Amino acid sequence: LASFADAAVLKIHIISGAKEYQSEDSMKSFSAWMEKHYEVKFTASWGHDGIKKLPNLDALAQADVMFVFARRMKLEEEQMKLIRAHWEKGKPIVGVCTASHAFQKADNEIFDRQVLGGNYQGHFGDGPVKVTNLGKHPILKGVDKITSDKLYKAGPLAKGTMVLQQGDIGTDKHAVSWVNSWQGGRIFYTSLGIAEDFENKDFKQMLVNAIYWTAKLKPNHRDSKNPNQ
Repeated sequence: LASFADAAVLKIHIISGAKEYQSEDSMKSFSAWMEKHYEVKFTASWGHDGIKKLPNLDALAQADVMFVFARRMKLEEEQMKLIRAHWEKGKPIVGVCTASHAFQKADNEIFDRQVLGGNYQGHFGDGPVKVTNLGKHPILKGVDKITSDKLYKAGPLAKGTMVLQQGDIGTDKHAVSWVNSWQGGRIFYTSLGIAEDFENKDFKQMLVNAIYWTAKLKPNHRDSKNPNQ
């Protein structure tokens, strides 16, 4: 498969900044686990809601995949140019949870509605969410049942998106995971991503699959016998 990775090690840059959802703790744990079991290398910009300048953002330019788990940051224009350059070049993106409203309002209109292909409309209160896989897709390979406690309200998605999972709280159903294409690049987004989700092996497997799928690579794990340990 043709890919963005020049070497065997896939490079992923994390943009984290969702304090309420404990994005830093979740992503530090997930990235360490994935580096242990897969041929990947993570770099990161650790931030918080409302931050104006992220550290280490220059590393994004060398990354194959941008992984966004941030909420309502207020980044200066020079930093947003670095982030926009990634999606404008059609490079792979994985967005989790608050990625739908990661930046300032004007940038969210583009990033959520066009790049991710979403339509964030807020969320329901905490409560059991039954997640159902829809059809077959490489991102769902090896992914069994997932339950969560937070369901986002998704309005009509962009034309061309493909919904992979639906969340059901009994009274309402909404798309929770989907793929999109932007400037020729592959995009994956899921509104799942509370701290408990990152403890679920099926959720982690879906993220692994998504990272490799967006990069147009097959998962390359170190322990082929049992990569989920």
